Amino acid sequence: MNLKYNYWYFQKAIKKEVCNKIITASLKKSKKKGTIENKKVNSKYRNCWVSWINDKWIYDILNPFIHLANRNAGWNFEWDWNESCQFTHYDKNQFYSWHCDQLINSFTDSNKNINGKTRKLSLTLQLTDESRYKGGDFQFKSFFKKKVKIDTVKSAKELGTIIIFPSFIYHQITPITHGTRESLVNWSLGKPFI
Repeated sequence: MNLKYNYWYFQKAIKKEVCNKIITASLKKSKKKGTIENKKVNSKYRNCWVSWINDKWIYDILNPFIHLANRNAGWNFEWDWNESCQFTHYDKNQFYSWHCDQLINSFTDSNKNINGKTRKLSLTLQLTDESRYKGGDFQFKSFFKKKVKIDTVKSAKELGTIIIFPSFIYHQITPITHGTRESLVNWSLGKPFI
């Protein structure tokens, strides 16, 4: 699929107070090591801590940005549900190497809002001020005429910045070299592409 925009972002879209409220709510949840697609821990591929939150007020904040990016970027993907939000915490030397969020098969789930659907749009909200860590760059990988292009999104480090992109786009978080980085990730689901 050829896209005019591989991602769309809203720089400093969420105020610091709201970011702190999200962090506080997320820290009340139990955390565990981040897993990969097969639900297994693989620290050579992904090394971070995650917890899950699905408070309605968070979706009320995020969903207008998802709709706007979907329209402004010209993707116009049909979607109708959000997965639980993933609060992600990276310490020094932690990272998440190249991956895409869209799974090979549609979800099989007892929840009718999830069953038979696929991830269409991914969102990440930067919750940590860039002065509190080094490394941890958000990068996209694209392929054009047999060449690989790596795009580091510099504004992704700014507190409150939201990045939205099709879930089939490859991306990574480079290793943290100092401090900690926290973000909130969400996926918008819809019927599979035809």
